[in-house]
Parts: sequence; C-alpha cells; structure tokens
Amino acid sequence: MRAIALVDLDDTLFQTLRKCPPDVPAERLIPLGFAKDGEPLSYATPRQQSLIAWLSETAWLVPVTARSRDALMRAHVPFTAAICAHGGVILGEDGEPDAEWHAHAEAQSAALQPELDALCDRVIAEAVRQGAALRVRVLNEGKLGLYVLAKHEETDEDALHAVIDAVLGEVPPGWTVHRNGNNAALMPPWLGKQHAVAFLLPRLRAAYPDAPVIGIGDSLTDAPYMGLCDFAMMPKGSQLAHATLDRLA
Repeated sequence: MRAIALVDLDDTLFQTLRKCPPDVPAERLIPLGFAKDGEPLSYATPRQQSLIAWLSETAWLVPVTARSRDALMRAHVPFTAAICAHGGVILGEDGEPDAEWHAHAEAQSAALQPELDALCDRVIAEAVRQGAALRVRVLNEGKLGLYVLAKHEETDEDALHAVIDAVLGEVPPGWTVHRNGNNAALMPPWLGKQHAVAFLLPRLRAAYPDAPVIGIGDSLTDAPYMGLCDFAMMPKGSQLAHATLDRLA
C-alpha cells in the first residue's frame, strides 16, 4: 500500500545553504534546487535525503509549493502531480498545466489584475519612502498575474516586514498576507495552496481510494491544505512548528 504525500518543498525537503543546520558538514549536503544557470541554490541534509527516498518509495509524491512552474522543474524531486505558484498552477505527471484549473485561474487573474498592479505599486512606493532595498513584482505564470511578491535585497527581514506593515490597511479584504523569512506575498482570495489541493485531491482519492493522504509543510500557509489531509507532518523548528508544537511544549 502506498500513500499520497502532498509536500511543500522549500524549508521542508530542502533549503538554502544559509538555512542548513550548522552541525551538518557541507560535503554531506546534496543540491536539489538550481538556478537558471545551473548553479545550486537549495540543499537537502542527509535526513531530508532519507525522507525524500522514503516518500519516493512509499507514496505518490505531489509537491505543493510557492515555486513557479519553472523553478519547480529545476528542483530534482519526482512527482505524480504538482501544485505550484501558491496554487496558481496545477501540473499533471507530464508537467503540463491542468486545463480546467488553468481556465479558472485565467478568469480570476484577469478580473484582479488592476488590484494586483495597484498593490504592487503601493508596496514599491512605501519601500522607496522607507529607503528599503526591496525587490517587488507581480508574480506571473505565463499571462497569469497571480500575487505580489516582495523580498529584501540584503535579507533584512525587519525592513521587509516594516514595509508590509505600513501597507496592510490598503490590502483588499479577503486577501492573504503571507510572510516567511525574507519572503512576503500578498495573495488574492482565490489563490492559495488549499484551493488547488481541494480541487486536485478528489481526483487523487478516486485514483487511489484506499491510500492515506499525508500533508507535509513548514509554514502557516501550508496548514490549510494540510488540514484537508488524513495526516500532517511538519519540520522541527519550522514556522508552523513554532506556532503549534512549541506552544504546547
């Protein structure tokens, strides 16, 4: 019997070199995420490598990631299906977008493009006002404008959060403000990993009706889709673990 594993990638199965545990020798880290030029960006520890091998052998692996489709394809992780761009895109095993979900995303994206552009401009203006070196853009998948993404050029998380705090009152009702480390995403109501999982999961259950579904993730925005699964796992020391397990310890 195999399981269905819905798994976040970054900070769950691998992470940047800066976030790797200091007690793990560099020669024991394996690069699994790569830049467009082929340079390694993300690394798995020996325990993460064993987890990936175990999941690959015992589960139909479905990445559920904030990564774009292109960035997902540059991660050396096998998949049966995949959800990327915070749920904006669903891919089949062939790596091609699901037509039904794409049509839904296209309609939603077109309707909200003016709000996305206006919010992006507002974050840029606030970053300039505060003198914060932020990279701010609307994250696109092809012609789909999905969400506003902001990162600090020098990984100054406090400066990033100060800018986002200043614009919170202008974020439209129902939108999600997601922060994890040096990443901030402002997402419209239709977008979110849990919405894509709710769409895809009935198909997976129909194909593998007796398979238990395991949700694995590290951040607060992973919790809603993990709640749709039969079982949930999270890395020790993650944002989600700090918000749950650490409070109960």
